[in-house]
Amino acid sequence: MICVYCGVRFIEKFSLHKLFFQSNESVCSQCLAKFKRIIGPVCEICCGYIMENQKHCKNCIEYMRLKPDMPLIINKSIFHYTNEIKEWLNNFKFFGDVQLASIFASDLREYYENSYENYKIVPIPLSDARLKERGFNQVEVLAQYAGLNLTNCLERIHTEKQSKLNRYERLSREQVFSYCGEENFDNESIVILDDVYTTGKTVQDAATILLQNGATEVHSLTLIRA
Repeated sequence: MICVYCGVRFIEKFSLHKLFFQSNESVCSQCLAKFKRIIGPVCEICCGYIMENQKHCKNCIEYMRLKPDMPLIINKSIFHYTNEIKEWLNNFKFFGDVQLASIFASDLREYYENSYENYKIVPIPLSDARLKERGFNQVEVLAQYAGLNLTNCLERIHTEKQSKLNRYERLSREQVFSYCGEENFDNESIVILDDVYTTGKTVQDAATILLQNGATEVHSLTLIRA
């Protein structure tokens, strides 16, 4: 096998875990070790860093204060936003190296099957302008490599880049999504899929629309927790 990240040839190791999840390695162990998994105590709401003996992070406490009437959506993330995964994200998301999605395909699939099996998966959409500029939706590519079936029922109505907004502006901005599904959900459980969780405003906006259109329970699964 040739590592999709560093280009070095490596020998794939057999394991019952890979056999069970029907996955193949696309990245060598040295490259995979660069990415820091989220383990240990984290915020019960967003999977972010917390101080000792706390249940919620400062970000979630601030959000609950600013938006007390908004639903609390539980997010689960798999990796920390380190310099190494930032480099991976830049190459994948902004330079269009879509094969890099294969590195985390088994992680996403395993997490979904262990935690959200039978939940419908709704991806976070890009605006038409961003999709035309980039040529692909990175969330849909991640799902494709992970073998996950998506229900596309959201469209973006706010096009300003998140990177241009500070934390307070992100938390305070207007709703960015509308519903475009052919019909409403019939009392179904939904998991929102996205690549990066920052303030949580994106998944909160998406969850609000989904709950208004028949979903009874909404969670979010994001690859990275910034």
